[in-house]
Amino acid sequence: MTLKGKTNHYNVKFLKGYGFSIKVKDSKIIFKNTADPFKEPEIEEWFVNNMPYEKIVMSGKGYISTEALSLLSQHHRNLILVDTYGRATTYLNPVTESLTNTRYRIGQYDTFRDPEKSSYLSRQILKAKLDSQINFLKSTNKSELFQGISQIQLIRNDIDEQSNLLSLENTSSKIYFREFRKLIPEKYEFVSRNQSFIRQTKNHATDLINALLNYGYTVLAGEISKFINGIGLDAYFGFYHKTHSGFQPLVYDMIEPFRWLVDYSVWKLSDAHSKEQRITKRDYARTREGKIVLDYNLIRRFLELLERTFQKERRYDFRHGKKTFDGLKNVQEITIAKITVTNLADFCTGKNITFHI
Repeated sequence: MTLKGKTNHYNVKFLKGYGFSIKVKDSKIIFKNTADPFKEPEIEEWFVNNMPYEKIVMSGKGYISTEALSLLSQHHRNLILVDTYGRATTYLNPVTESLTNTRYRIGQYDTFRDPEKSSYLSRQILKAKLDSQINFLKSTNKSELFQGISQIQLIRNDIDEQSNLLSLENTSSKIYFREFRKLIPEKYEFVSRNQSFIRQTKNHATDLINALLNYGYTVLAGEISKFINGIGLDAYFGFYHKTHSGFQPLVYDMIEPFRWLVDYSVWKLSDAHSKEQRITKRDYARTREGKIVLDYNLIRRFLELLERTFQKERRYDFRHGKKTFDGLKNVQEITIAKITVTNLADFCTGKNITFHI
């Protein structure tokens, strides 16, 4: 995925097709990509310490050796296996062993049983989600979105006074995706967000934009899952989605304030005009049932764009490293997601008395 004449800066490898593989030979990780059945497989070899890929997304029928699994896990590389439609099949995260991890998990369980703390976390998560939606819509500088932004802001301001948070979220989501639709060219026939997709459901996207959102949310969930498991928290004990039975509830909690990264990437790709980035009719197809199937090259371009979005920096209150005059530092968006998981763990153990994103 390296641009010709440039060093790799995408940090993501996408393998697809029948017979793709990851194995180890002569102490090197060997990637075989079989995305195009009419061409010779693409082969890459890397010593794992020099490998530019932080995550590997796989789709199709292939294999990965146990030696490769062990080596990639030891070096904290994220493996995400998805089906034809971008639904997560497996996230591979390394095993963590430390007393700190154990304390975090005990604190999480104690917080889960505390109605007051659990309610507080639920409200903070929903506030952060709506704040991220508001900020994203504002960043587009589209005057036609101002009314919707104001409506979401009113709901956000009412969170502390309401008991049915899921109802508030449902209302705000309808408004948000009504406004998001205005950013998408009409030719893509995007009407609304039809489902969350990382939940276990038999429904599939019937338009291109929902298909891309599905893929992006799956990859983002993989990143969040890596952070949660890496710090030792239990992904099956959430706070806002504690009764959610379709997916790991804590991943579902922590993904909410960062979904906008996927939304932004989908918008930019749908609005691209350059020959290299714009979407063509060859990039996707429909099955007899009307389901959307994305072509390898479109998925690859989208994952590269999404990774660049993850790596974008903004000023953030980050207490590690050298001090700055205002206490803010340039921090990558995906790093902020990792910090958020750490902040949650510190709140659960009583190290912090507030939780912020």
